[in-house]
Amino acid sequence: MKRFPSCMALLLAVVASLPAADDASKVKIKGDKVVVADKSKPVRAALEAQYAKLAEAVRNKDFDAFQAVRTADFSAIDENGRRQPAEAMALRARTLLERIQPPIETSFTIGTIDLQGDRTVATVRQYFSRMQEMACALRKVENHVTQDETWILTSEGWKLHFVENVRDPEKFVDGKRVDPSRPFDPNAPAWQPPGKER
Repeated sequence: MKRFPSCMALLLAVVASLPAADDASKVKIKGDKVVVADKSKPVRAALEAQYAKLAEAVRNKDFDAFQAVRTADFSAIDENGRRQPAEAMALRARTLLERIQPPIETSFTIGTIDLQGDRTVATVRQYFSRMQEMACALRKVENHVTQDETWILTSEGWKLHFVENVRDPEKFVDGKRVDPSRPFDPNAPAWQPPGKER
């Protein structure tokens, strides 16, 4: 008879000890983790409400409202793999909100949600459009990015705690795609990512 590796046997034992699944939850094994998916969607609805608050704070250029959705120790690992502590992220947010001008549009599309008790990791595609001065002119700047965002359930509701795995960035200036890793050059041709040339 085939034997499971010890870690798999432990996972199966944990699953077996869980209450019978109902319409509100689904238990799955992903790799070496037991994942309880929240099928009733209250966590998704709560996160959507928090993302709506973030979008409104950005539109209103309201730094205090923006920070209120984050934990005091919020941090991130940026697209270059460097950890950015709470102070650096707060300064970044304040500087950005001071620089942008209307019309301002922000949206967050939530993909998968990995619920882990009072902590959840959401994969999110973010869109951010605003007017901003670049190369001595006011220009329309649009960004798209996907990232994994960890939320913590606090006494004040869900708060954003950590961002990592930033990927698939796209940046457009006045409708022209530009390389998000290089300084803006208004005279450069539209940029195509490596391997995406037409």
